[in-house]
Amino acid sequence: MKRGGLCICLALLLMLLGACGASGSTANDSAAADNGAAQTTEGAVAMDTAETGTAADFSAVRENAKLILSADLTLETQSYDAACASIEQMTAEAGGYIESSGSSGEKGGRTANYTLRVPQDKFETMFTQLGETCHVVSSTRWSDDVTTAYTDIEIRLATLRTKHERLLALLDQAAQMEDIIELENALADCEYEIDTLTGEMRHYDDLVSFSTLHVTLREVQMLTAVSEGTGFGAQVSRAAQSGLDGLTATVRGIILLVVTLWPVFLLMATAGGVLAVVVARRRKAEQAHQQPAPPTVSAAPSEPDDPQPPAPPDA
Repeated sequence: MKRGGLCICLALLLMLLGACGASGSTANDSAAADNGAAQTTEGAVAMDTAETGTAADFSAVRENAKLILSADLTLETQSYDAACASIEQMTAEAGGYIESSGSSGEKGGRTANYTLRVPQDKFETMFTQLGETCHVVSSTRWSDDVTTAYTDIEIRLATLRTKHERLLALLDQAAQMEDIIELENALADCEYEIDTLTGEMRHYDDLVSFSTLHVTLREVQMLTAVSEGTGFGAQVSRAAQSGLDGLTATVRGIILLVVTLWPVFLLMATAGGVLAVVVARRRKAEQAHQQPAPPTVSAAPSEPDDPQPPAPPDA
């Protein structure tokens, strides 16, 4: 009996050990399978991300980039009226418009300032035509990439519009007055944010669709020399041109000063003439006063026709 009981105990122990081993291996297999599935899913997600990133880096970014193109030009001309008319005509032909313009100065030294808006696809053409029409002193152009800001506005607008629809649905279901008032206030705030973001998006669309060119046009008698290079020859050329321009400006300044102050010069000449006449008369009077008087000649006593001898002295 003792042996039979011992055998039974051993058999039960072996059965328990076998069951634990089987359950352990099953758990390990299940965990391994789960890890393998997770790794497979992560690999698929990484591959999809890589493919999406490649498409965004080339096609999507290139096609959907929001670039604001701008330029600053300083121009000179000797035909001011014709140059202004040409700038306005080129802007109209490009399908753009003049956002602002102004002119100052007198004829011969006038200055015009333009802010031109042209379609983005006409920006390069307009920039080149301005340089061909007038003498370019300086020019700068640049671009601002607002793609990130524009995309952020789009995302925020989508979120707000979804929120707006949910608030409307809740308002339809609201029964208590407090809930209705609270939902209406939330709707008003949401609509205000939507209007604000919509205005910002329209502003970006306008800046992207129409590029901006700031043009300063100066009327000059002689065009400013713009020499290329930094060598000794270029420096000599610029120095010679600067000296000639300086001499010309000095002569013009003197002539303009004389013309401007001609009443003063006329008054000074008149005063000088009067003073010269007064001095001349005074000198003449002094010379006449200082000149000695001519000597006077006394007349001899006339002798009688019949001279008489002197009387003899008394004895």
